[in-house]
Parts: sequence; C-alpha cells; structure tokens
Amino acid sequence: MNRFAGTLCVFLCISRVFGGDVPANLPRPDKNPPAADKPVKVYILAGQSNMVGFGRLLGARPFYQSIFLSADPAVKPRNLGTGGSALAPLRVYKSATGDEQGAMASLYKGAFDAAADYSTKKPAKETTVALGTVAVNLPAIDGPHTVVVEAFVEVPMTGSHELRPGFGDSTYAVVTLEGKQVYRRDPGKEPVLETVKLEEGKRHPITITYMKTGSAAFWMKLVDLKGKGDLKTLLSEGKFGWFADDEGNWTVRNDVTYREVRISKEELGGGGPLSATSNGRHIGPEVPFGFVMGTFHDEPVLLIESSMGNRALKFDFRPPSSGRTDPDNKFENLEYKLMVEGVHKTLKNLDKVIPGYAGQGYEIVGFVWWQGHKDGGSSKEEYEKHLVNLIQDVRKEFKVPDMRAVVATVGFGGWELGDNYKGVHDAQMAVGDPKQHPEFAGKVASVDIRGYWRPQGQSPSGAGHHYNHNAETYVLVGDALGRAMVRLLGGKAEPLPGAWPKPEAKPKTLDQMSLSEQAALIYTDAFANLWVQGKHEPTADDIAAMAPALRPILLDEMLPAYIASQQAKPPRKGSMTIGSLLKGGGPSCNASDGNLKLELDTIIRFYNMAGVSDYDWKRLDAIAIGSEWNYFNFDPPEKQELGKSRRLRKVTVPAGMEGWMKPGFDAAKAGWKKGAAPFGQKGGQKKPLMPRCSNPNCGCGAVPATMWEKEVLLLQQTFDVPPLKDGHLYRIALGGSQHDRKGEGYIIYINGKPLAQAQGGYFRHNNGPRGGYITADLRPEFKSGKVTIAVQAFLRYTHFNNGTMYWGSDPEYRGKPVPPNGNLSLWMEEAKLPAQVLQSIEE
Repeated sequence: MNRFAGTLCVFLCISRVFGGDVPANLPRPDKNPPAADKPVKVYILAGQSNMVGFGRLLGARPFYQSIFLSADPAVKPRNLGTGGSALAPLRVYKSATGDEQGAMASLYKGAFDAAADYSTKKPAKETTVALGTVAVNLPAIDGPHTVVVEAFVEVPMTGSHELRPGFGDSTYAVVTLEGKQVYRRDPGKEPVLETVKLEEGKRHPITITYMKTGSAAFWMKLVDLKGKGDLKTLLSEGKFGWFADDEGNWTVRNDVTYREVRISKEELGGGGPLSATSNGRHIGPEVPFGFVMGTFHDEPVLLIESSMGNRALKFDFRPPSSGRTDPDNKFENLEYKLMVEGVHKTLKNLDKVIPGYAGQGYEIVGFVWWQGHKDGGSSKEEYEKHLVNLIQDVRKEFKVPDMRAVVATVGFGGWELGDNYKGVHDAQMAVGDPKQHPEFAGKVASVDIRGYWRPQGQSPSGAGHHYNHNAETYVLVGDALGRAMVRLLGGKAEPLPGAWPKPEAKPKTLDQMSLSEQAALIYTDAFANLWVQGKHEPTADDIAAMAPALRPILLDEMLPAYIASQQAKPPRKGSMTIGSLLKGGGPSCNASDGNLKLELDTIIRFYNMAGVSDYDWKRLDAIAIGSEWNYFNFDPPEKQELGKSRRLRKVTVPAGMEGWMKPGFDAAKAGWKKGAAPFGQKGGQKKPLMPRCSNPNCGCGAVPATMWEKEVLLLQQTFDVPPLKDGHLYRIALGGSQHDRKGEGYIIYINGKPLAQAQGGYFRHNNGPRGGYITADLRPEFKSGKVTIAVQAFLRYTHFNNGTMYWGSDPEYRGKPVPPNGNLSLWMEEAKLPAQVLQSIEE
C-alpha cells in the first residue's frame, strides 16, 4: 500500500476496531519485528514540556533523611523543618491485644545489677507508667532501686528502626526487643544500638531495664529510608512490570517507533523503537501511551511528538482557526507550524524512520494533547475555543475529519488544583463531554489527571510544574490517554488502578485515623512543603505543646548529630563558621555577600522547637533600627550606568570628608544632617520597597523615616555599647537589603575598620539577615564602651541581571523603568552560645 492509499484508508477504516483488548496489566513486549504487510498506525503527540516527560527513571533520594517516632501523647505528625526529618506518633500498649496504652513497671530493691535476671526476682512494687510521655517520671520507691518496664510497641511504618529510651539520666538503660538486646547505654558511655526491622500494624514486645531513673520518654528513629517516585523504585514495588524484564533491563517495543521532531537536532528527529529510555533519563506520557497502543494494534505504530516547554495554546500553539493577535510576531502560532512541518516531514521519510518499513503505507489514527501550564489564568471559554480549533485544524491539515483525539487535563496539586488552572481544566474536560460538544461525541475523550498527582514527599523533587518528576504520574497519564484512545477506536481497555480518589468533603480527624494514616500525612503536600497549609497541619498551639515532648529527640539526638556533622566537614576556603568568627579576624571571616546565615541559626531552631529560647538572637538597645544617625547624600564623580547592578565601588567623597568612617569625625562641621533610620526612597518618594514584606530580618516593608535622595548614602554615629560577653556572638545586621532582589551594595565599618561588605543585592529568595559578625580582632574596639559605626550604601536602579524594567508588585511602576530605590537600617544583636557549641569549637 502506498502512502496515498494509506492515507485514504483512514477515511474508510477509522471506525473499525483495530486490535485486541487491553488488560489492566500490560504484557511485556516480545522481540518479534513489527508486521511489514500492514499499514503503520500514526499518532501525533503535542503539548508542553510535561508531554515530553519529566518522570525520573531512577535516582530518587528519600525526602526525609530520618523519621522520628514518639510515644508522647502530645506528638502529632509534623515536618520538623530542619535536619531533613519528620515526626510521627507510635503507640505503646500494656498488652499484645488490649487497647489500654502505657506500660507495666516492676520496681526491684537495690541498684542496677548487670548480672541479675530480674525476670526471676520478686518486685517490691508493680504499677503502670505512661511510657513515652517525656514529662512523666518513672515510678520510684525509697532507697536504691531498679525499674523494669514491659510493653508492646506498634510502629506506623514498616522499616529499620532504632529504639531509644529515656531523657537525661534515664537514657542509661538496656532495651530488649522480643528477648534480643537492641539498646544499651552504661553510665558515662555512648549508647550501643542495633537497628531492627519492625512491621507496621504488629505489636512488638519490649523490656526496658533502667540503670538510672528519670523521664519515661520513649521514642524511635526510622532509618534507611528510600527514595520514592522514580520508575526503578516503582518497579521494585511491583508496579508497571511491562517496562522492564526479570533482570531489570528496560524492555523495548519493536512494534512501536517513537520520533521526537521538535527538540531533537537530528534531521528526522530523535528516537527509535519505544522504551522507557526513549527520552533519556526521564519518562513521559509517550512511553505508556505507546505501550498501550502497541498492545492494542496488530500493526506497527508510529508516535510523532512535537512538544516544547513553556508554550501557550493561546499564543505559541495558537491554531489557524483562532486567528492572529499580532501578525508581525513570528512566535505566535510558531509551535503549531513546527508541529505540522515535523509530522509531514516524518511521514515523507517512513523508510528512514521505521525499522523494517516495507512501503505498506500509513493511517493517521489519533491526536494526543497534554498542555496547560503556560495558559494558567485563562478562562474556560478562551482555552476551550482554542482547543476546539486545535483539534479541528489538525484534522483538516492531515485530511482526517474524524481523527480521534484524547486530551489530558492539567493536574498541578491534584484534587487541590489552584484557581489559576480551573478555567484550563474545565475547558479540557469540556471537549470530551458529548453534552457540551456533541460534534466530538465518541471521537474526543478527556482524561482528568488530578488523581494521578503525587506530592513532593513521595516524589523525586519538588518541581510542582513538572509534577515533582514523579514517574508514576507520567505513567498513569500516558496509560490513561492510551486506554481512552483504545475505547474511542471501539476497543476494550481495562482501567489501570492508580488514581487517588477525591478526598472526602469532611476529612477524618487525627483521632479517627489509624497510626499509619497519621504517619502518611508527613508525605502530603501540606507537610512536605512548609509553605502549604494543610487540614491536619499542627497549629501554633500544637507545636508549642509538642516542645517538651521533642526535647529527647532534638537535644539528645538531632542537635549533637548536627554539631558533629559540622565538625566533620572539611574547612572550605572563605567559609564562615562560629569558630572562625570567634578566633579569626577581618572582613574575610564574614560572608562575601554579607549573608549572616550560620550553622548557629540551625542550632537555634533545634532549641526553639524544644521550647528553649535561651540562645535566640537578641537585639541590643544601644544600636536599634530607629537610631539617629549623621548622614550625607551625594552623587559620586565615578559614574556607573544605571542599568548595571553590583554598584559598590570605590568612590571619591567630597573634600573634607576623607575620614568620615573614623572616630572623631566632625559630621556637623562637614555639613552632614541628622536623621533616623530607615533611610530610603522609591521613585523619589518615601515608599516601602515591598509594602507586604513582614520579614523581621528584612525591613524593606518599612516606610523610610529619612529620605535617601542621591546614589551614595553615608551614615556615621558613635554609640554607647555595653561590654561584649564571653561565650556570646555579636553581629551588625543591615535591614532593607535581605529580601529577594533588594539591596545593592554596601560596606560597614567599626571605628574606621571594615567589618563586612557586599557588592550587590541578593539574586533570589535569600531572606536571611545581611551584615557582618564582630570578629575576634574587632572585639577590642568595643572595650571602651563607645564605638563608631559607619556605613556606605548605594541606591539600586535594576532588578537583577541588569534588568531595567520594573515587574514588581507596585502598579505605579509596572511596565516602566525600575525607579531608584533603597531602604537601609542597622541594628546590633547578640546570641549566647550553647555549651555544646563552645565545647565543639575547643575540640
């Protein structure tokens, strides 16, 4: 059959059944070559980058390094937000079958005896204890005694666990699990642990023999966690076995050829026989779609894909029937044209594209569309119009008036799809609804993919616009598109299970959830992404109540482990550490961009989560945000284009001001003014840089108190500062430049000596404070009780990367050049260093 005849056959045969039934679990492909005497079945695939595919084949890392399990009743599921860990509850029961929680305690007279067999001794007292509750102490009797606790524990997740009893003195104990010792800590020594496999839903008997008394705390650590959501992992879980053989090698469909004609630089596109690796390190819908169609058809199958990332249907893929909005714009409608050109070119070279092609012709069977990210914000009516036109124009272009079409919806966030994509989603569902589009009845199908979304916690990444790189999402989308196509062609296709059901309108409370259901929450979007508010996410009151319960985990385990990890890191040239700041000197000990982030910030977070605020950064009254300063504004003779960022440079100050940063400088005599911080402007007005900013370490949301009129601002003032304390760290923080794309270069002086400087502002999303730490060589400058602080700072005229057009949130400047802007304030802070930190520095 020649090509013309093959095309003609489409009109005659498109309504007949083309192949066999498709089971839920596909068979693995055989190694037989495709039939050479049957016309090739051609499918056109198009869309954005997700249609190309971003599901990881392998290499997913665990979202959490470890999961801590606590039997304290105050504990609720939580992402700890630091240390790469999460928190979930476990249960302690008095018996193997009963519902009563807690443990049985036996008290024996006499101090702990390692040689004693307490199971053969008669206890002086028997009672119960709320094992796991940190605030509860173990039961006691007069005189030296030993406490032995027996209980049954149930964990929420199957895996490798470490068991930990007590807090403080009560950590000196021996734990046996099902008669085998799994924990021992003798006084003055570190614990000896054995990792054990525990099963979800099973009660495991434990016995704890305490060498010392104290807290009844009991917790575990789930370790050896695995990555989730890549295809190799899914295969190991028993899913999608048709993509690999028994040896783990990727299977190949010799009867399905895949050609990518948009991104590939090859003359006829990249590709070949279809396999999971057809798009390199990622899998997309084309692979599962092709596996379904290869199973369905007896004939060879050709998939021609033309997809490109960051493309809109209303612009880049705009179909001819939608008309043009800007005929002179070469990019409008370009993707549609390139798709058409790529398909035609491939069809003209089938002998070079399809292995074993014998001139038997082809039939264009269907069109597959998955797109929508770039059209976010579109109304249903707008997107629907373009999508209908797209389907009809593709049919017209390839002369297949009844060509079947399947459309996958957007599904970002799953059933919690944001309002920005509701119009797109509803339009994509509409084209497959015979009530809304009777002209498409039986010929166009829509696939709602919201149930295929997998959260970041169960995925290889947090790139939500790429469905978190979750291979399961991409497999289920492509598979569902294939099965929908089979049904349009009159075939039968069993559904492949995998869609998560729409959540109930009234979700379960924590009390109604099983232990495993509660633990699963930590992998949902609300818990994995700290900026997402979830239905079961702990409230501020919950978190405060958890603080005492978390102290054993945070202070006995996570904090020492973090400090040890910092010590183990090889020193990097120019790295800023607590030790370098306390022992070193000069601006080189501070970060080159003024970033004050330090390992101490993580340590402080550990203490804060444990309800301890002793080590927080505290602002000193001596140098406060609203302090009065001597100041001077000028435009320097050393000019720099306003369109260039990184404005800190050596400039000539006016005559008589050469020593402006040093003690003794007479600011009044030099003609300086006095003003209170913040100093700033935006477009020549006293306006905040970002009115909605509430970051206390930023300050760009504050209205300037004093106008910053010209490019260079000089500040200088002598302050009465109390003596610096040993065992404390001090820093000068600079406000108004911490926020994303704010601040544009400064230098800070202490008694005329440089403390810290930054060439320009932060590029993106670095909201930590900026400024400089008081290093060891500068601490003597504070001994007299008086210190002169001076700052040189520069106005900003760009966003970043020398971008001169404003695209921020202020409508007054949108679409206009970036107005001159700046905001500056200073304050001084101190933090007490924990004993563990000071000890680690000395070691």
